[in-house]
Amino acid sequence: MTDESQQQNKIADMFGSGHGDPARTLLLVDDQPLFRNIARTVLGEDGHFNVVGEGIDGASAIELAGSLRPDVIIMDCQLPDMSGVEAARQILAEHPEIRLVLTSMGDDAEYGVLAREIGACGFATKRELDAQTLRELVERPVSADDSGKMAA
Repeated sequence: MTDESQQQNKIADMFGSGHGDPARTLLLVDDQPLFRNIARTVLGEDGHFNVVGEGIDGASAIELAGSLRPDVIIMDCQLPDMSGVEAARQILAEHPEIRLVLTSMGDDAEYGVLAREIGACGFATKRELDAQTLRELVERPVSADDSGKMAA
């Protein structure tokens, strides 16, 4: 992280989201730079989320989750070195306080079920993932008997 981005993060932390609550720190994990860039821009503009790191695979996600301790992680289900579900399982076993949302290009109903079974907040397709959807997912209670699929 550059000195300029560290300074921006400190300023964002001091002023919060402008909505009365401090911005939640967010880790993006996806092997597609285009998706990370779009997600960073869309979620950063909302003011509720402050992107503090980006990972490109499961190993980097596990490492960054431990070192950055973000409030929220958005993770692709299909990563090059291991599945996002397996990486999420490992992260949540060590850091159960982290709110984790799985995402994918496809709308596979199994991902929502898997997300809830491992203790993630849920699943949203990349097309439907925006700041409002993410806020709704991370703010609702995690329950294994819910499908985990965000209602459209």
